[in-house]
Amino acid sequence: MGERKMKATVFKSQAATTTKQIYDDPFKTLYEDDIIQPPYNLTELKAIGEYSTILQQCIEAYKVNIFGFGFTPKYLFDYSAQDTNADMRSRADREWTQLEEFIRYLNYDEEVEIILGHALEDREKMGNGYVEILRDGLNRPAGMEYVDGQYVRVCKKTVPEEVEYTITKNGQPKKIKRWRTFRKFVQMINGKKVYFKEYGDPRIMNLTNGKFDESTPENLRATEIIHFKIGSGTYGVPRWIGHIVHLYGARKAEELNYMYFKQGRHVPAVITIQNGMLSEESYTKLQEYMNDIEGVENAHKFLVLEAEGLTEEKDDGESLTPVKVEIKSLAEVLQQDALFLEYDQKSRDKIRSSFRLPPLYTGESQDYNKATADTARKVTEEQVFQPERNNIVGKLNTLFLPDLDIFTVQLTLKGPNFGDPLETANALTPFINAGAAVPNDLRDLLGQVLGKELEALPDEYNVPFPVVLNSLPQQSNPLALLTKSKEPPGQSELINILKDLRDVLEEVRS
Repeated sequence: MGERKMKATVFKSQAATTTKQIYDDPFKTLYEDDIIQPPYNLTELKAIGEYSTILQQCIEAYKVNIFGFGFTPKYLFDYSAQDTNADMRSRADREWTQLEEFIRYLNYDEEVEIILGHALEDREKMGNGYVEILRDGLNRPAGMEYVDGQYVRVCKKTVPEEVEYTITKNGQPKKIKRWRTFRKFVQMINGKKVYFKEYGDPRIMNLTNGKFDESTPENLRATEIIHFKIGSGTYGVPRWIGHIVHLYGARKAEELNYMYFKQGRHVPAVITIQNGMLSEESYTKLQEYMNDIEGVENAHKFLVLEAEGLTEEKDDGESLTPVKVEIKSLAEVLQQDALFLEYDQKSRDKIRSSFRLPPLYTGESQDYNKATADTARKVTEEQVFQPERNNIVGKLNTLFLPDLDIFTVQLTLKGPNFGDPLETANALTPFINAGAAVPNDLRDLLGQVLGKELEALPDEYNVPFPVVLNSLPQQSNPLALLTKSKEPPGQSELINILKDLRDVLEEVRS
């Protein structure tokens, strides 16, 4: 008898399931100059939201809750204080209008919230977001354009430059000078480079080569860039970068589930052949079967295997051993519906936690009621969104307001109002009865209830309600009878009091 041998062959589908994209860096030959190489591939980070089932929702939640309520000016002093003079109020009113118009016309095609929202999305994906600032003939900021961060690189700091700043001292503007270093930025698209300077750099730069040259023509002068980043490094780092392996793992799990359902009729199995071997034709057919396994048109096919027995020497001559072919299913190692569901859920939770967002903000609110939803919203507003708004408007106010000669108002980003006007009105009732509130204190709340804006009342009507009642004559003040009487009034006496009260109200109305 000849020597028996065992041979194992693995059959699998030859379909490719991995991306063939190449994230080429157009700056890869330029990092030896002044251009600094980023720590991560920005093009890959820019597109990574398309591969995640949770990242884009978190970024959209940031955009909506930070910029979705809009900008509004705010006074830097107590406008209604008695010691505020008329000139101060007049100047504040002019600067309020100037700041409103500045924000309104900062971009003629989009709202400024949309432009900054694009930069915020880049910042959350890549760690870096950029906007370009254009100046008018008076050298004041007058326009804002979005700059795609995946094509921008940061350059090394330049030599220190003495810069003039305007500050307020004792309420009055004052000019000071200080030394400061600036950075340059370079953008490359389709092999063409354009240089920008950092906002506030007073020097004239040539946008074609990044050199400071006073003789640069007007059409070749570089504009300015404002860099929004996460962290204190040269480049920002995405807040979710520690979970990037988990993000890619969840993507691979999704692809595995997809291929499982796409090739759903295939069941993992082991084909064992005893005392024989597959014929060449059967081997070829089995490989073709695996390659054509996907698609509904290939469902419900039968697999026929042909095996040849081994030659066995006996006393009476040679004979073929009986062949036994057995297919053993491995389906028990698979789940019933999909694989790695718990892994995917953990990945979503980890990435959402890096943004410090509750599931309510990403559309996963099955387990919330009104009380838990309000608590989640208030905590997130206090710990996440309001600090982010303060950081952004703080940067814009620091950069823009001195150049606009605005010192009495500043920009703010509005946030949501979690209060219920009716509940607030009930809470204010004791303060109104005690005379601690005047009508103008309540006009805004009344406007919310009525759904319209109400103007402030004149000073002669802006008096607490108990003061108005006490100023009425005793004989025409029926409420005084109720407060002074120790015994409860009878029915006839109460009717007379109500009639007197009606007469008093009619006199006040007239």
